[in-house]
Amino acid sequence: MSSTGLTLDNLTLPKEKTYLGIIAVIAGAIWLLLLCLIFPIFFGLGFALLIWLANGLLIARLKSESVKVSDRQLPELNAVFKEVCKKLQCNGTPELYVLQSGGTLNAFATRHSGRNFVVLYSDMVEAYGVNSDEIKFILGHEIGHIHRNHLLKLILLGPGLWLPLVGHAYSRACEASCDRYGAYATENIDGALRAMMKLSGGKEAARAMNPDCFAEQYHQDRGFFISWHELISGYPTLSQRMANLVAIRDNTQMPRAGRNPLAYLFAFFSMGSSTSGGGGLLTTIFVIALMAGLALPAIEGAQKKAREVQRQAELHQQQQSLLDEKSTPANPNTLQPLATESTSETTPAPTATN
Repeated sequence: MSSTGLTLDNLTLPKEKTYLGIIAVIAGAIWLLLLCLIFPIFFGLGFALLIWLANGLLIARLKSESVKVSDRQLPELNAVFKEVCKKLQCNGTPELYVLQSGGTLNAFATRHSGRNFVVLYSDMVEAYGVNSDEIKFILGHEIGHIHRNHLLKLILLGPGLWLPLVGHAYSRACEASCDRYGAYATENIDGALRAMMKLSGGKEAARAMNPDCFAEQYHQDRGFFISWHELISGYPTLSQRMANLVAIRDNTQMPRAGRNPLAYLFAFFSMGSSTSGGGGLLTTIFVIALMAGLALPAIEGAQKKAREVQRQAELHQQQQSLLDEKSTPANPNTLQPLATESTSETTPAPTATN
């Protein structure tokens, strides 16, 4: 047990497991439906192949254009990475790469062909330092995704992740759990707080930032649009993540601020931002492809039925025309002539002549 109260047994939030169960049931039902329909199966296989090829190109970029960390390349960072993997009991050390990002502070984990990869943007390494509690927090967060198999679940649960509200809620729970992994990896909660401050305010501003004040923004700034923004995001807001870390530091319950009820209605019809692991766009494409695959047989059936109805209507019209021709007299001259109109003038009678 560390001073933060975190252990490997309590890093995963209960709500992540709850949302996982709900989405797994929905996704399983959709997969079973797909197995009953031939066309969507081929459509889904083709889409899965496209995702695999796109991810393969990403890995190719990493291997050919970014720096692979090893005992000979950035050895100090490599030693820190191995230390974090060992502490989190990661099965097999993933490959670590440093990618030039043009000023962006970010990191991500990905998987391809059974191998896991962790990528640090170069500006994050420069801002946090190679051997620092901040970089341990970031590495621990990404290892958390691998340890929890979030990358594989993203694929298996794909049909269920598009569910309004629930899909994003599951993604936010995954990210919150991974923040706990990062905090556990640092063994110094202040390092985790500094990492979050630099992520939100930048390297220079973070030196003067107060983590408690930033955490208070999560409770103070509420309303319809903030609630809507939270509900359609695959990540907790940075102020909420800071508030969660402060709760770990103070050994208190994780905070939960209220949301505007109307925001749930708007969020229900919003796709929102990316989900855990950057899969928001992929999930949206998957949903479109899936709906198209399911809708196509129905559309074809409706078109076939419409053509049949039209054919029946034309046949009925032809039959009606034949009946009308039979009921019409063959010789129109047999009709009685119209009576002549009488006039008020009379013909004068002939007069007698002498």
